[in-house]
Order: sequence, then C-alpha cells, then structure tokens
Amino acid sequence: MTTAPREIASDARAAARGTATVLASRVAIAAMGWAGSVVVARSLSADEWGQFSFVFVLLGLLSVVTDLGVGRVVLARLMDDDPDEVALTASSFVALRTLLGVVGYVVAVAYVLILGYPSEVVRATAIAGLVVLFATPGNALSVLFQSRHRLTYVAVAESLGQAVQLALTILAAIFAPYLLVFVIPAIVNELVALSWKSRGVHRKVLGVRPARRIEVARWREMLREALPLAIGFALTIALTKIDVLMLSLMDTFDAVGLYSIGYKFSDIMDTMALAVVAPVSTLLVAAWPARPEVFRRRSRDAGIAFGLMGAVAVASFWPSANAVIELLYGERFGQSTFAAQLLVVAAALTAPVLLGLFLLASAGHQRSYPLVAAGGLVLNIGLNLVLIPRYSFEGSAVATVATMAAMVVALWIVIARVVPIRGLLPVRAMLGLACVAAAVAATGQFVATHTPLPWPVVSALAAALVLALAQPLRLTDGIRPWAILKARRG
Repeated sequence: MTTAPREIASDARAAARGTATVLASRVAIAAMGWAGSVVVARSLSADEWGQFSFVFVLLGLLSVVTDLGVGRVVLARLMDDDPDEVALTASSFVALRTLLGVVGYVVAVAYVLILGYPSEVVRATAIAGLVVLFATPGNALSVLFQSRHRLTYVAVAESLGQAVQLALTILAAIFAPYLLVFVIPAIVNELVALSWKSRGVHRKVLGVRPARRIEVARWREMLREALPLAIGFALTIALTKIDVLMLSLMDTFDAVGLYSIGYKFSDIMDTMALAVVAPVSTLLVAAWPARPEVFRRRSRDAGIAFGLMGAVAVASFWPSANAVIELLYGERFGQSTFAAQLLVVAAALTAPVLLGLFLLASAGHQRSYPLVAAGGLVLNIGLNLVLIPRYSFEGSAVATVATMAAMVVALWIVIARVVPIRGLLPVRAMLGLACVAAAVAATGQFVATHTPLPWPVVSALAAALVLALAQPLRLTDGIRPWAILKARRG
C-alpha cells in the first residue's frame, strides 16, 4: 500500500533524520565556503576583495526576485494525494522559478550598469550572475525533495558542488588569481548541484516525476497566493543585505570587504538555521490545522533549537573573534572584529525571525508579515544613514543588530495575535539562553584577554558551559540539549 504524501510529510522521524543530514552537510559546505573565502581574500587586494564580496551580496539580494515565496506556498500542494496533480504542480513550479532566475540575472546586471559601478564590478556581475540562472531551478528541485523529506539527496548534491568550487578556487589562486577568474568556481558549483538533483528527479528518487507539460495558468495562482509572503520575504532579504549596498555607495570597497568578513561568520549561523527550519516547515504544514498541539510542539522545539544554536555560537565566537579573523584572513582584517561579533549576534536573532516567517506561511497567515518586514527595512535604512557616516561598517553592524532585535519582538507579537494557538515560542527559555550567552561571552572575553589559555580552549569551554547551564536552569523546555533534534511522536 502506497503511503499518502501528507503522511510522508508528517513523519517527524524522517524530518529529524533529514535535518541532521542537512545540518551536517551545511556545516561542511560552510567550512568549505569559508576556506574558499580565505583563499580569495588573501589573493586579492583590499578593493578587489570588496568588489568580490559586493557582487555576491548583490546576487544574494536577488532572491527577492527569484524566490517570491512561491516555494513555501507550493509545498502544501506537493502533498496532494493525486500524483498527476503533484507532477503538474512540480513542473509548473520549476519552470516558473527558472523564469524568475532569468529575470533576476537581468536585474543584477542592470543595477550595476545604471548606478555606474566600476567596469570590473560590471564584468564580474555579468559572469557571476550565471549563478542565479542555475541556482534558481536547483532551489526549486530542493523544494520537491523537501516535500518528501528526501533532503539527504539535496545535501549530497550541494556538498559535492561546494567541494568542486573549493578545488577550483584553490587552482585559481595558484594559476590565475584574478577577480573575474575567482567568480567562475561558484558557477560550476551550482551546475554540479543542479545536475545531481536533476539526476535524482529523473530516477524518481521522490516517487514522482514532474510532468512534461507546463501549465502556465498555474503561475498566476501560485504568485497570487504567494504575493504577501513574497513581499515580506523580499523586504526581509533587502533589510539583511541593504547595508552592504549602502556601504558601497556611502563608503569604500575596502569598508565593504572588511564588513563582509563578519558576514562570513554570521552566514554559518544563517545556514544552520535554514537547514533546521526547512524540514520543520514541512512538519508545520502537515500538522496545520488538524493537529494544533503537534503544531505548537514543533514550533517550540524549533525555538529551543534556535535558542541553543544562537547561544552557543555567540558565547564561543565572541572571545575568539579577533584571533580567528587574523589567523584566517590576516592581520589587516583584524579591525573587522567588533563588526563580526555583532553580525553573529544578529544572525542568532535572525533565526527566530525565520521560524516566525515559515510558521505564518504554514498556518496561512502570510499576509500578516509584510508590514513587519517593511518596518524592519525602514528602521535599518534609517539607522544606516545615521551610523555609516559616523562609524563606517561598525555602524552598519550596530544597525543590523538593532533591526533584527526589533523584528523578533514585532513579528512574534503579530503571531500571538493572528495564530489561534498559544505558546508557540518558548519566550522564557529563549530569553534565559540569551542571558546565559551574554554572561558566558563576557567571561570568555575576560579569560581570553587576561589569561594564557589558547583561544580554541576558551571557545570550547564557553560552548560547553552554555550547554551545561541550559538543562539545570530549565532553559530547554524539557528537551535535552544533546537530543534537541530527536523527533518526538506526534
């Protein structure tokens, strides 16, 4: 007897296995990406590194255009019991995302041309923009795998692509250390990942294959339902990337490069949060609206997971930030330490925002999100306009932390009002974890500065102390820290 798609999507144990696999792969991918960034930063001049960083931040910002929140809306339809309906939804969705990738590429090139960026930046954007063309359909295929909790296949595809990118980056540094050459490995990365995912779909790893026919009429319905979420998602991406664009216009590319070092660390936290929230969103969609208690439990478990991840990241990174940055990138990047510390804090705050966004989409209340995101964007732009002229990239980092803190509070107030389930976020536990992280980070900073203990030891002890304190202080909502991702029967 064939298992129904919604029943597959409701399998918490499959979600836990997928989460663990994706989390491990994302850590590996982040490590390889990190190593690649070290190679590039050490190979290019300060201005070239700033230009390189700017181009990829700009391309990241284009998910505003290439995603539009459609994947989160389509996810529920991919759980339909009719395989023909699922196949048509899949083919139409992949085609739509591919078209949006083309639009995103055109927007990127037009942006740097219209605003008169240097010719090197224009050429790098035109070449690196091919990443968008390949990544967009690849991300669409990932949603198909997500709907069946087959994320291991996605993890392998993306890990393989990143490994190829790292190898090509090292070769470029040895034989042709130029800006335009360094953008090519990222394109190959997306090509490898797309090819592997396409192979899995062709071999029916999902149990279903997209139809050969594309029903363009479905695009209108997908976009109409996704519009509120698309607006909110676009504003969220904008408020997390707009600071780099503003720095490039109000300061120098050297400042952009220094600031981007901090993002290399905060991106690891963002990557881990996305790895956890993807399968969680599948469980939330499957539980809504028939099983409200399961919906609540999944949300609280994810909140605790994000709280612990953020607390450990901040407490372990804060005291060792300067040593790590100078070791990896060189002494000239040491001045970016404070900005990097703040951006890791901002990343810890971004995780509950992501959870709230996916929760609203799962419960069909995505129309409530755009106003919150718009407020965050306005606040971030306003703070950057005031702080960049005075404090350069460190001012941008302060603006980012303040904005994300305001977003967390505003978003979860909205959720409490529109979703008819109470206690979706373990507020007391997360506030307690934040206090523990702050205290341990401050202690670690003092120990690193005034004792001969090596920074790796200080960081390891800080991480262990956060986990050791979480259980006796009852900050894990009854869940053991080492079993945070273990699914409980719903």
